Amino acid sequence: MSAKVKRLTLTIALAALAVGGVRTIYPNSSQIIIARPLAHNPDNPAQKQVGMLEFVAAWELRSRNENFGGVSALIALADNRFVAISDAGTVIHFRVTDDGRIDRATIAPLPNLHGPNVSYKDRDSEGLAYDPDSGQYWVSFEGKHAIRRYSKSFAQQTGLVRPIVMQDLPRNKGAETIFRLQDGRFIIIAESLDDDIHSAWMFSGDPIESTTTKTPFQFRPPPGYRVTDAVPLPDGRIAILNRAVRFPSGFTAKVSLLSPESIKGIRHESVISAEVIAALSSPLRVDNMEGIAVTNQGNKLFLWLISDNNFTVLQRTILMKFRLPDQPHSKKPEASTAPGL
Repeated sequence: MSAKVKRLTLTIALAALAVGGVRTIYPNSSQIIIARPLAHNPDNPAQKQVGMLEFVAAWELRSRNENFGGVSALIALADNRFVAISDAGTVIHFRVTDDGRIDRATIAPLPNLHGPNVSYKDRDSEGLAYDPDSGQYWVSFEGKHAIRRYSKSFAQQTGLVRPIVMQDLPRNKGAETIFRLQDGRFIIIAESLDDDIHSAWMFSGDPIESTTTKTPFQFRPPPGYRVTDAVPLPDGRIAILNRAVRFPSGFTAKVSLLSPESIKGIRHESVISAEVIAALSSPLRVDNMEGIAVTNQGNKLFLWLISDNNFTVLQRTILMKFRLPDQPHSKKPEASTAPGL
């Protein structure tokens, strides 16, 4: 079989898995996560610049734990610690050491999502928000549309709401992204009903509380892409991760930035969009990118991206680290990459 035919066959398989997913289970409760360093561009390992972003490092993450994988959202804590959730109702905590190893790993089920009356539809966790002051987490679900609140360290579930405005969304097109702004407001973005626009809501406060008001608006991603995660930056901008899968290019991703002015200007039925600052496609290292987080070292900001392997042997859990420029530029080019998978 020629290399071209192999690439095409793999692309078709990846496209099918991105839509439905095939989970392969090997019972194991290991709490060890191994990180294998990766070159960002196998064809040109020296490449560092990707649009506005500067590549720092990439790793393939592996664990024998049967619940590791399917990562759908990522949050950064202090000291290069991260919390991820999978779309199977699992929380994954780990730390990236200075020399690129993974330690302090914990892989455990989210509370209240397992039992005789709970199905996979209840565990389809997609978005993750965090309040560093209280240590609380909020997780959005799109199987049975819901938002659940958890106490510090996910010790227990402290709230559950099923917003009426989300109940008419299709089962697999629910609240894909949830994040908390510094002023305590929340934004939730649903997976788009088509490739052009996303339903979204601005919550005036904690989505669990009945007194919180909701302002519906619409978000327009880059053409052909869908929002998979977002994270507020310290300066008020929002970094948004957008993903696409198509034949024959396979998985691609775009990172965009939403200005603070756009957030302030949200009104009922507003339509907002963000500016693309980087694009990832072959031969750059890219998979089914679904999580984005931010860390800082002094004045330097770093974006971390992670992929959802759909619990299949054909895909990988890839963690990537990029540096944002010190100052915003007026011109924000996308990455130029070669065609093919």
